[in-house]
Amino acid sequence: MYRLTIDDHGRDVITQHDTSTAAQAALHAYLVLSDYYYRPTQLSASHAAFELVSLAQGHPRVVGFATIEPYSGIDALRDLEAVFASAVGALAS
Repeated sequence: MYRLTIDDHGRDVITQHDTSTAAQAALHAYLVLSDYYYRPTQLSASHAAFELVSLAQGHPRVVGFATIEPYSGIDALRDLEAVFASAVGALAS
């Protein structure tokens, strides 16, 4: 499993994909819909990071970031524990 995280103007979008190719395709679709381009900042076998670039107003500017990284079952359990702890804390208040 792979996790695609997109931080666009401070809003996070996180999706999970079976392959890194599927995560890359989802990022590409997001870029097309948002009218952005991307610039790689780190590319390795286990992690890819990109700057999201807008060409609006005639000059390029970075408007966000995206990462593609492996997502394991252990990561999923950790995330679920955090969500449940947060929900229990909210109920207790």
